[in-house]
Amino acid sequence: MATAFSDNEKELIRKKLNEVAQVCLWKYGVRKTTVDQIVQMAGISKGSFYNFYASKEILFFTVLEEYQKSIIDELAGKLQEEYIGIDKFAELIYELYQNVRQSFIMNIIQNQEFEYLIRKLPKELIINHHSLDDTLTKKIFSHIKIKDNINIDVVTASLRAIFMSMIYIEEIGEKDFDEVLRLLIRGLALQIIEEDYNNDRNY
Repeated sequence: MATAFSDNEKELIRKKLNEVAQVCLWKYGVRKTTVDQIVQMAGISKGSFYNFYASKEILFFTVLEEYQKSIIDELAGKLQEEYIGIDKFAELIYELYQNVRQSFIMNIIQNQEFEYLIRKLPKELIINHHSLDDTLTKKIFSHIKIKDNINIDVVTASLRAIFMSMIYIEEIGEKDFDEVLRLLIRGLALQIIEEDYNNDRNY
């Protein structure tokens, strides 16, 4: 018989599973992590784990989405704090991507496990994730003056494409990758942000 958890216990278990998942992604990656490892580290039974997540892949995907939300919220907060032109926007996006490179996500990127993870997920989760990408992007661009006739969906896809370039750091060249990343981000910023933004508002 499944153990009944209080709402507080459920929240604590979810938090613990989130922490354990990040550690496992850092150390082992998606493929090499087992549910047995996760439950042992979290201090719960295997049956209890499946009350929260149908698979380890769904847990990992949930953790990735929560991380994405946190860094986007942080970025949105910075966009509200000060004037944002092309240079500042490019700098903030570059910093965001560099933060990702220092996170547990980088192990998944280096091991090329994104595609593997996606294949293991229900289709509706992927659809919902793309909807989340769109929502978060619109949240960011609500604080920036965008040029007329810019398709935000295309901007979202462009940011995703730049992010996915980190899968190919070795092929691109590790020595030059940071400059390539800066160039790609600034190129996007130049195309989407109103060029005369400096004159549009008084600070």
